[in-house]
Amino acid sequence: MDTFRIETPRLILREFVPEDLAGLYRLYEESDTRYIEPLAKDPEEELEKLKSYIHYIYGFYGFGLWAVCLKESGELIGRCGLQVELIGDEGEYELGYMISGRYTGCGYASEAVRAVLEYAGEELEAPRVVVRIHKENKASLAFAQKEGFRPMDVKSEVEDDFYVFVYDL
Repeated sequence: MDTFRIETPRLILREFVPEDLAGLYRLYEESDTRYIEPLAKDPEEELEKLKSYIHYIYGFYGFGLWAVCLKESGELIGRCGLQVELIGDEGEYELGYMISGRYTGCGYASEAVRAVLEYAGEELEAPRVVVRIHKENKASLAFAQKEGFRPMDVKSEVEDDFYVFVYDL
């Protein structure tokens, strides 16, 4: 069985594997995680969640949030990918991204996001991709706009604390 893999000039995006658990904890320690779901305090609990994600999400959709690794060393430096989420009352491909705080400003987030958007357009034939960003997350708001996402008007109680941006493919 072939494993999923996207290569960019400096990165490899691939499915997470259980062996990534320690790297995930390191990634979260090095990063601003105020706006994302935390990892479980118990690594065994998080390992079970990771295995379940691998089995059910990759198994059902064939995509999800992927490990972002440096091509040169294989080091896990982030995660980036797509999820299917209800935004307003529509099912949408939603982009998620996170790059280690150690690598902020190196262009890795842009490189990974562009690869995921290309995948969404070419492989999934998605008409668009959305991103939901907490209203207080100024860095992510600026990043999404720099990458070409534009505001999307969504009326929903769930979205009260978030801005929703859309990227037409």
